[in-house]
Amino acid sequence: MGDDLAAKQLTFSARAELQGGIESTLLGFSASMGPILLFVGILGSQSLAAALWATLVTATVVPAAGLLFKGQPAILPSARSASLTAYLALVLLLGNTAGPSTAGLPLSAQQLLLGLAAASLLFAAASALILLIGVLRLGGVFKMIPNTVTSGVMNGTAAMLVWLAAKQLLHSAGTHTLAVGAMLLSFILLPMVQRRVRALRLVPAVIVALLVGWAAEWAFSGSMPAGATVAYDLSWVAIRFWPALLQQPLGHLLAVGLPGAVTLALVMILESITAYNTMETRFGVRSNINRELVVLGGANLVSAALGGVPSTASSIRSVANWRAGGRGRIAGLASLALTGVLLLLSDSWLLALPVGVVAGMLLLQASLMVDMSNAKRVLTVVKTRRLTQDGSADQGFWLSAVISVVGFFGGLIWACFTGVGLSALVVLRRLSLNLTAQWAYLDQYRSHRIRPAHENAGLAQLSRRVGVLRLTGHLFFGNSARLSQLVDELHEESVAAVIDVSRVRDVDSSGVAALVWVVRTLAERGLTVVLTGLKSTPATQLQGALRVLPGLNFCIDLDHGLERCEEQLLGSQQAATSAAVPLEHNQLLQDLSVEDITAVIGLGTWREVAPGAALFYRNDEADGVWLLVEGRVSILAGGQDLATASRLATFGPGQFVGEMSYVDGGQRSATARADGTVRALLLNREALASLFDIQPAAALSLTRNIARELSHRLRNSSALLAAADRDESVISPNGPRSAPQPT
Repeated sequence: MGDDLAAKQLTFSARAELQGGIESTLLGFSASMGPILLFVGILGSQSLAAALWATLVTATVVPAAGLLFKGQPAILPSARSASLTAYLALVLLLGNTAGPSTAGLPLSAQQLLLGLAAASLLFAAASALILLIGVLRLGGVFKMIPNTVTSGVMNGTAAMLVWLAAKQLLHSAGTHTLAVGAMLLSFILLPMVQRRVRALRLVPAVIVALLVGWAAEWAFSGSMPAGATVAYDLSWVAIRFWPALLQQPLGHLLAVGLPGAVTLALVMILESITAYNTMETRFGVRSNINRELVVLGGANLVSAALGGVPSTASSIRSVANWRAGGRGRIAGLASLALTGVLLLLSDSWLLALPVGVVAGMLLLQASLMVDMSNAKRVLTVVKTRRLTQDGSADQGFWLSAVISVVGFFGGLIWACFTGVGLSALVVLRRLSLNLTAQWAYLDQYRSHRIRPAHENAGLAQLSRRVGVLRLTGHLFFGNSARLSQLVDELHEESVAAVIDVSRVRDVDSSGVAALVWVVRTLAERGLTVVLTGLKSTPATQLQGALRVLPGLNFCIDLDHGLERCEEQLLGSQQAATSAAVPLEHNQLLQDLSVEDITAVIGLGTWREVAPGAALFYRNDEADGVWLLVEGRVSILAGGQDLATASRLATFGPGQFVGEMSYVDGGQRSATARADGTVRALLLNREALASLFDIQPAAALSLTRNIARELSHRLRNSSALLAAADRDESVISPNGPRSAPQPT
C-alpha cells in the first residue's frame, strides 16, 4: 500500500514537473526568439545565420549548464531584451572599429565577424566578472540596487525596440504596417478570449500574434515568404573567431569595449535579481544570491565561448513553471528540450520573417518590458496635468524616467551609471533623515493592561520573547533592503513579533515587497505575527498587500497588539483574561478579615454592564469604587464617543476602578468602558461613608490597599519610562509612557 502511494506521488510529481516545463516553454518562447529579432533589427538581415545559432545555444546550453552547476531549479533562464540589447550594442560598436560601414548595411560581413569576436570575448569577461562577484560573496550589494534602476533600464530598452520597429517600417510597404496592426490587435484581444475559454489559457498571446502576422503578410501581399534552408555547423562558435582579434589593435578594442562589458555584467545581474525577487515575494522561493551569481556567470561563460548571447533568470518562464507545479530539475530539462525542438522545427521560417512580423515582434517585446506602474503614472500626468505627486513613489518614477531617457539617447552604459549614481544620492539623503527602526522588546514596551505584580514579574523575565518593530516615515527602495535584514536581527528567544505601521507615511513597490517578505518569513519560522495600525497609516497601499497574507493577527493599535502577545506569554487565551475572580480575592479587599469582607459586600450594589457600555464618563460625578468580578474595563481618554477614544489602561477581574472617588470625591477624570460583559460590585460614596462608621479598621485597610495599588502602578510605569530613556530611538505607545490616569 505504501509503495503504491509513493509511486502515485512520484508520478504526480513528474507530471507536474513536465507540465511546468511545457508551460514555461510556451509562455516564454517569444523571449527565446528575441536574439533573432534583435540581430535583424540592429545588425541587419546578414546576421540571420549567426542569430539562429546564438538562439539555439542560448536556449539549450545555458539552461543545461545552470542545472549542471546546481542553480535554483525553479528559476529558469532565458535571453532577455535589456542584456541582449547591451550585447548587440557591443557588437555594433566593436565591429565599426574596423572601418566605416558598407553602404546600406549596419556592418559589412568582415565587420560583423570582428564585432561578434570582440563582443563575445567581452561577454565572456562580463560573465567571469559575475562569477567572481558571486565567489567573493558580494551579491548582497547588488541586491540593494533599487528596482527603480532596473525599470528605468528596461523602459529605455523598450524605447529602443520601438525605434527599431519604426526603422523597419519606415521605408517598407504599407502592407507591413497593416500586419503590425493585426498583430497588436490580436495580442490585446486574446487575453479577453482566454478569460472566457479556459482551454485557450496555455496559448501564448505572443505566439498567436506571430501567426496572425504571418497570415496578414500573406493576405495583404498575396504571397508567403518561402522558408530558408538552414545548415547547422560549428562555424559560428565564438572561440573560433578569437584568434582573428590578434591581428587587430587589441588594446584599442578593450579600451572601447570594457565599459560596455562592465555595463553588460551589471544589466545581467539586475535582470536576474528582478526575477529572484519576483519569485521570492510571490511564492516564497528563497535563493542564495551569491550561489546564483556563480551559476549565472559560469553558464554564460560557456554561452560566450560557444557563440551564444546573454541569458538571465526569466520572470515569465519561472512564474509559469512554478504555477504549473515545476519545482525541480525535470521541469528545467523539459523546458530546454522542448525549446530546442521548437527552434529546430521552425528555424527555416524564423530566418524568413517578413518585415512586418519582425517589427510587430519588436513592439510586443517592448510592451512586455515596460514597467506598468510607470505607464500608469504617465497616464495620470496626462489626465491631471500635474507633473508631481506626493510620496516616494513619485520620486522613484522620475528617477526611472531620467534613466530611461539617458538609456534611449545615450545608451545603456550611461543609463546604468546614471541610475546607480542618482539612486545612491537619493538613498543617502533620505536615510540621513529617516532610518528604519530597530527591534525593541517588552522591557521597553508594555500594553496599557494593568496587571498584578506576579504577572508583571513574569513578563519581565520573558521580555525577549516578544519583538516590537515600529516603522516610521517612508518605506521605499532606499531602505527596503535594510528592512529585510531585520528578520535575522530578531532575538533568538522571540516567539512573537508585533509590527506597527501606523506611522508609515507612504510606500513604494519595493517597500511593500520588503515588508510582505518580512511578515511572511517571520510567520514561516513559527512566530506569532501581530500587525497593528494598518487602518491608521496614510499608506493605504499596505492594506491590500498585507490583508491577504495568511496567518496574520491584526490589532487596531500597538497597545492591543502588545496585550495580545502578553496574554500568549502568560499562557492564557484572550477569552480566559475575563474569567471570573471571586469577590473575596479582589485587590481592594486584600488583608481584610472574613467579617470585614462580609460587611463591605453587604454595603455594595451588584451591577452588570453590557459590552461596549460605559461604567461612567469623564466629568461625571463620582459614584463610587467598582470591584470587578468578571469582564474587563478599559479607561479611555476623551468624552462620550467610546469608539474613537484611546485607551489609557485596562483592568480585569480581581481589580478595581474608580478609586479616586474614595480619595477626593471629585469628578471623573476619564471614561470607563466595558470591553465585554462586566459583573462588578459598586461601593458608592454613602456605602464608603457608612464603612468608616461601622468598621473603621476595614475602611483603613481599604485606604492602605488603594495606596499600595497606586504605588505599584506608578512603579511599573516608571520602570518602562526608564527603559525607554536608555534607548532614545524607542517611542512608547501614545507618546511617553505615564502612569494610568486616576478615575
